[in-house]
This record gives sequence, structure tokens and C-alpha cells, in this order.
Amino acid sequence: MWHLMINELDMPTVLFLQKTSYIAGALTLGYLRLTSTESRGVGLLAASFVVLAAGSTLAGHAEIHPTLYGPLSLINIVLAVLGYCMLGLAFVVISNPDRKVNTGLVLIPATATLAAGLITDFHLNNTYRATTFTFLGCLTMAATAVVVFLDAYREPLPIRRLVAAILASASLLSLIMGLEFSFNAFPVLDVAGGFFLMIISKFVLAIAIVIFISERQHTKIKHLADRDALTGLYNRRFFNANTPQQLRHGDAILFLDIDHFKQLNDRWGHAAGDEVLATMAQAVQSILPSPALLARQGGEEFIVFLPGNAGDGLLHAERIRRAVAELRYPTLAPEVAVTTSIGIARALHEGLELSHLCREADRALYLAKAAGRNRVCDADLSSFHELSTAGLMQHRARPS
Repeated sequence: MWHLMINELDMPTVLFLQKTSYIAGALTLGYLRLTSTESRGVGLLAASFVVLAAGSTLAGHAEIHPTLYGPLSLINIVLAVLGYCMLGLAFVVISNPDRKVNTGLVLIPATATLAAGLITDFHLNNTYRATTFTFLGCLTMAATAVVVFLDAYREPLPIRRLVAAILASASLLSLIMGLEFSFNAFPVLDVAGGFFLMIISKFVLAIAIVIFISERQHTKIKHLADRDALTGLYNRRFFNANTPQQLRHGDAILFLDIDHFKQLNDRWGHAAGDEVLATMAQAVQSILPSPALLARQGGEEFIVFLPGNAGDGLLHAERIRRAVAELRYPTLAPEVAVTTSIGIARALHEGLELSHLCREADRALYLAKAAGRNRVCDADLSSFHELSTAGLMQHRARPS
């Protein structure tokens, strides 16, 4: 049934469908460009569809106006080259919006094609023109498929593989058609059928790009919901959602608080305070083992979950305290050091609730502050409730 439908299509019908699909794709992408904040490159892709639609329109007029065949066919192939170059560049930009590209480069192949046509009249030969068009499409789609696939290492969106597969399939289709045009034999696809499949591939690509941009927006929104904007660390909501509520033996919770942070803000300004928070956050993150989860709890307070297999929590806490004390900040005077107090609580048996361990770590932090700051206080859950606050300070507070 599918093959019968393709075989019944004549070239004017195929060209009309091609032009219609390009216009529909351009309108879809144009709307996405106007409504999306993650749309760099989408406008260029929509413009490439418009250029390809114009080229397809001129190809149809060239067939029904023999006296204008020469100039129309030349403009047609120039627009086809320009459109494909714009399409390829658009995918490169969409794949990585931070990539720096010179859009003016797309004019070079089109200008070269125009010059070649004026000098050689190659465009008057349908075989040459069709071969140029299809092989260019093959190279463009193959190159962009590779770029989209490789960019997955930087931005692993699930839709990337589908987009790369569609581009690779379109490249293979163009290669088959290019070879058939070169030998003027069509054992695999006839002209109408091949062009019809190319129309379908472009339409599917337009839909895939809409999904691609939507996925990227969803990922960024999720990132904003999970991360603290200033430090880049996870926030407390993410911490609570991704830390086991029932802890295992050896798991530890650390509460960190920057000492005298209010005085620091009052003396040096909030910009300096922000610098301290961001610098400290990155320093702590860099020395924690990979299984650990660090989050900003709010203000100048941070929280760390250390699973039991991450090593001795007390040693990690002391490493953090020393690392923070050694940091220096460009905004502050060179001799100014910022310190942190840390409270640590460890699960001494299976099934201990996270909320309980957090309360114990918070109490230990309070005791570290009361004992003079810039120190680690260890809340031993086996004896914490049996000791008075003063007794626990003497028993557990560790001076730096």
C-alpha cells in the first residue's frame, strides 16, 4: 500500500508536498522561536526551511516555464545549497547554544554554486543539479548527526540520540538518491518516492527539534528547582528528597555554619559575603568523596550526607574545617580568614531516621559554636541525651 501510494505521486505533487512541509516546519519553528527562552539556532533553522521552500517553488515553476528554466534552475540550486548550509549550521547551534559560529559562512557555498553555474551552466543538466543537491544534503546531515551525538557528553538529553538517528537516516537517504542520480538508475528508490521520504524526514526533524528544546527547558527548570543559584550546590529540598530517610549504620550528617557571617556582611558588604559563600561551597565540594551529598541549607548554613562507605565522617569534617580556614578571598583583606563550625552526628544502628540525625548534628553544631567556633563537635548518639550541655561541650568539643 505504501509503495503503491509513492509510485502514484508525480513530481509536481511531490514538489508541492515538499514546499508545504517546509512551510509547515518553518511556521512551527518560528512559533517555537518566539515562545521559547532556549531558542538560539531555532530561528536560523526556520529560515532554512523558508529558503528550501522557496527553492522548491522555483523548481516547480522551472518545469512549467521552459523559457525561464535556466535562471530559475540556477536560483533553485543556489537556494538549495544555501538552505542546507543554514540547516546544518542551525543544528550545530541548537545542539550547543554556547558554541560561537559565524552565520555568514553559509553564504560561501551558495556563492560558489552561483559562480559555478554562471561559468559552466551545470544547473541546466537535471542530473548534475539533483546530484549536487542530494550529496550536499548527505554531507550536511551526516556532519550534523555527528555533532549532535558528540554533544551528548556535554548535555546528555535523551532526545539527542533520536535527533542524531533522524539526521543519520536522512543522510543515508540522500546518499542513496545521490548515487542513483549519478548513475541515472533508480533500483532502490524512484525520484518521487525518494523526495517524498525526504519530505517526511524534514517534517519529523522539525517535530524532534520541538521536543529537543522542550527537554532542554525542562532540564534547566529542574536544575533551577534543585540548585541554589548563588553557590551552585543542591538545595535543602533536593537534599531531603535524595537522602535516605532510613539511614544505615555508619552514615553521617554534617552541619556547617560560617562563623561570624553577619559581622562579615556588615563590615565588607553583601557582595563579599556572597563571594565567601560561593568560594567555600566549591572548596568543600571539591574535597568531599563522590558518594557524599552537599547542599546549602540556607543563609550561611550547609549540610552534608556522608554514607558509611565514604570513610570516617569525623576525618572528613576536620578536612573541611581546615580547608575553609585556609581559603582567602579577593574582596577581603589578605589577612582575613573565614572559619566554619561543624556539627557531626553518625548513625550507630540501622534504620535511624534522617530527621533524628539532623537534629543531633544541629545540636552538635550549636555546641561547636558555644565552645569557641572553628571546630568540629561530634554528637555521640549513644550518650548524647545522657549528658548535660556543659558536660557534652567538655566531653566532645574538639578545638582546632
